[in-house]
Amino acid sequence: MPRKRRIHYPGAIYHVMLRGNAKQDIFHGDEEYRHFESILAEGLEEYSLTLHAYCWMKNHVHMALQVNEAPLSKLMQTLSQRYTQWINKKHERVGHLFQGRYKAILVDKDDYLAELIRYIHLNPVRAGIVGDPADYTFSSHAAYAGHVKAPSWLFIDRSLGQFGKTLSGARAAYLYFMDKDAGEEIMEQLRHGSKEGRILGNAIFVKKVLMHNREEIPIEIEIEQVVDAGAGVYKVSRLEMTSASRARLLSEARAMTAVVGMDHCHYRLSDFAAYYNRGIPSLCRQVKAVRARLAKNNAMQEKMWLIKKQISAIRQA
Repeated sequence: MPRKRRIHYPGAIYHVMLRGNAKQDIFHGDEEYRHFESILAEGLEEYSLTLHAYCWMKNHVHMALQVNEAPLSKLMQTLSQRYTQWINKKHERVGHLFQGRYKAILVDKDDYLAELIRYIHLNPVRAGIVGDPADYTFSSHAAYAGHVKAPSWLFIDRSLGQFGKTLSGARAAYLYFMDKDAGEEIMEQLRHGSKEGRILGNAIFVKKVLMHNREEIPIEIEIEQVVDAGAGVYKVSRLEMTSASRARLLSEARAMTAVVGMDHCHYRLSDFAAYYNRGIPSLCRQVKAVRARLAKNNAMQEKMWLIKKQISAIRQA
C-alpha cells in the first residue's frame, strides 16, 4: 500500500522526529550538536519555518516545527543530507546516518502545542539521563524557564503566551505545567498521532485537514452515539454524562465510554474531553484508572462488552 502524502498548509505545526540508523548515535560531542544547530538555523531562515521547541538526544531529535509556504520536507532533506555529509567526513565513515524517512505528526496547536512542548522537554527525564529537564543542556527548556536567552533561531513567545500574559507569569505557569503528569494516553498520542500516524487532534481537526489534503475520512459512528451507548449501559442520561457532576458512577461511565471510543472507533481522548467539557489531563487520569481496573474487574469488563455490542449494532443498522 503506497504511503499517503504528507499534509501541508501554511501555519501547520508538526512533531518532528529524526532517528539514527539502527539506533546509532548521531551526536558524539558538543561540536556536533552545535554544527547540527547551525545547519538547522540556516534552513529555518531559508524556508521560513518556525522552531517552537527542541530536544537533541544522542541518537534522535525531537522538534516542534511550524511551516509557512515551503513544505517541511525542504528543511528536513537539507538538514539530514548536510549533517550526514559533515559527520561522514569528520569520522571518515560512509553510509546512512539517519533511519530512513523522518516522522512528522501534524498537531492541532490549540489543543496540543503545550502538551507537545512538555513531551519534547521531558525526553531526557524519561530516558533516565537527568531528573530535572533544567539539568539537560541540549533542549529548549532552559529558554522557556528563563535560565538562558533563547537563540535567534528558536521562537518561544507564542508558546509561552499560552501560559500567561506577562513573561514572569507565563514562565511560572509553564514550570508548574511541566511538573504535572501528562498521562500515558496523551503520551501515546504525541508519539503516534492518529491510527495512520500523521495527525493529532480531535475529529473536527482531523476531518478539516484531510479535506484540505483532498482525502476522505470515514465517520463510522458519531460521538453522540458512542456516548449514548455508554450512558445506556450505565443507566444514566447523556445530559448527566456532559454535566459538571463528579459522581463516581458518572466518572467511570465517561472514562469507560472514552476507552471504547478510542480503542474501537476513530476518536481521540481530546474528542471526549471536548464533548464532556472536561480538561484532557483529568479525563486522562480517569481513563488510566479504568484501564487499570478493567483487568481484574469482571463487572467492568461486562459493561465494556455491552457498550461495544451496542456500537456494533449501530454500525450494522
